[in-house]
Formats: sequence, C-alpha cells, structure tokens
Amino acid sequence: MIANVRSSQFIFRFPKGWFPKAVTDKWDPYVLRLPIPFETTEAVMTNSIQAVTFPTISMEPVFQTRKLGKQQQYKNSVPIQDLFTREVTVTFRLLEGHINYWIMLDTILCYLNFDEEHLYMDEMYLQSLDQEGHVVNTVRFDKVFFLNMSEINLAYSDNNPDFKSFSATFGFNWMQIFVDKA
Repeated sequence: MIANVRSSQFIFRFPKGWFPKAVTDKWDPYVLRLPIPFETTEAVMTNSIQAVTFPTISMEPVFQTRKLGKQQQYKNSVPIQDLFTREVTVTFRLLEGHINYWIMLDTILCYLNFDEEHLYMDEMYLQSLDQEGHVVNTVRFDKVFFLNMSEINLAYSDNNPDFKSFSATFGFNWMQIFVDKA
C-alpha cells in the first residue's frame, strides 16, 4: 500500500463574525451579484484561500562546557509555545475585480482603527483532513493580530487570464492543537 501524500487536504476558516459588520454590510450586496453563488462575504473569502503557511518551530540548544573544554548541547527550557514563530500567512487566489483584496483591506483597516476597542481579531482555525475528508486535527490561533498584507499589481497591459494571488500575515499569541477523535 502506498500512503497518500496529498498536501491539499486542509480547511482554513475565519469564524462567523470574523469580518466586521461594517465590512459585510458594505460587500454583501456585491457578493450576491457575483456569477458564482455565494451568500456571504465570509464565503467568498474562505473560498478564495489557496494556501496557509503553518508556523515554524525551532529551538536553540543550550551549551554546557564540560571538563577539558568539551561542549555538550541540551534542549533549552523555553516553553514549547514560545518555540513557534507565532505567525500564519494565508494566501488568497485573487478574484475578479480584486474583490477579496478589497474586502481583506477593509477588514484590516477596521481592525487598525483606534476608534474600535478590540485589541485582537477573533480566533482562526486550521483543520487537517485525511484522504477521506475526515478531520484529523484542529489548530486554533488565539489573540490574532494583523502583521502585513502583500501588494497587488494593477496594469493596463496585463490582460492575461493567469492565476494571481495575494497574502495576508497574522500574528497570534496562543496556538492550541486538538486531535479530533473519529
């Protein structure tokens, strides 16, 4: 038997209400007019996700010098949570009219507005699936905040129907990994 190595088996989602009401009220009428039937702004954004970069984990060992100058390495005492890079990058397929770029930009501008009292965005979820589509585990990113969003290039000479994307990177303070029981 050969193991299935498909790496496309994941679901990344923004929970209901992740996009501010001001943004969904603004964009829902446009979303309902799209030729592809989406009912909400959240559905458009979730559907356009192409890739998610999971945080890196790394550890710097601790060195101890033994007799005769021999150095020995050990694992360090940094809490496991602090060994992760604490950022997740979501890559979106750029949709017609760049609608999802403008929706994400509006969402980030709402978050950055100091008139709002929220220090963090709502949590985000990443689920890994097995080859039959069953959830293997769920990763929850808590106390999420915006870090950066890539640019898009707009050019009159660019009329090729090719695949374009943009990405948004979010930091988080806590990550929890849950193994789902079948």
